[in-house]
Amino acid sequence: TTISSKEELAKILSQAPTIAEINYIKEVTTKEPYTHTEGKYDAEKFEFTKPKLEKKIVAYDFGIKKNILRELASAGLEVEVVPASTPAAEVIEKFTNKEIGGVFLSNGPGDPLILDEQKVLVKSFIDADIPMFGICLGHQMLSIAHGYETYKLKFGHHGGNHPVKNEATGAVEITAQNHNYNVTESIREVAKVTHTNLFDDTIEGLEYNCGKIISVQHHPEASPGPHESAYIFKEFAKRVKA
Repeated sequence: TTISSKEELAKILSQAPTIAEINYIKEVTTKEPYTHTEGKYDAEKFEFTKPKLEKKIVAYDFGIKKNILRELASAGLEVEVVPASTPAAEVIEKFTNKEIGGVFLSNGPGDPLILDEQKVLVKSFIDADIPMFGICLGHQMLSIAHGYETYKLKFGHHGGNHPVKNEATGAVEITAQNHNYNVTESIREVAKVTHTNLFDDTIEGLEYNCGKIISVQHHPEASPGPHESAYIFKEFAKRVKA
């Protein structure tokens, strides 16, 4: 920088918007829809797999990671990736016409509470009884759309070795995490907690009472990283194919 004055720098910083004031997903979302069919990487054959695709879903891109798409495809799902502001009516029509079997809500940056447009979208999908799966930001948006706001953690979760308890099996899964926000305990009124963070006992996964919607706060697609919770993609695929 060409500014050396501490006072001037402090003034510039004080005028800068906070993370809670910036809609980052407008910058990172895809500009045009596209289709993904490529599966996970086969380290023995040195190539990406070409899985059999049994159903199609729509994935809202809030900053989606390529390996999430590969995991979804490997679970038998053709993925139509769409911009974050794609009208809900278009997707609901596709679901009604049996062109798709579910909706995926991706990870992404920023404070979920400022994403009013996406809140309305997700609420529309809930009302339409569409199977859904959310990761990270998508997990948070599902909570918000159900009427339960998120909060900022005192210490965000960042790293590739966070232990998470699978409440159904008792198994401990090592997960990759990168988030500053979390859903509140009051979400238990409409959902069952499926995963818990063993570092601070915060919620890491949910299955909503309707049975068609699941979500996780951590990254089961981690690449590089642990794959102990990658089964969640197959759990979503079961709901889509049902």
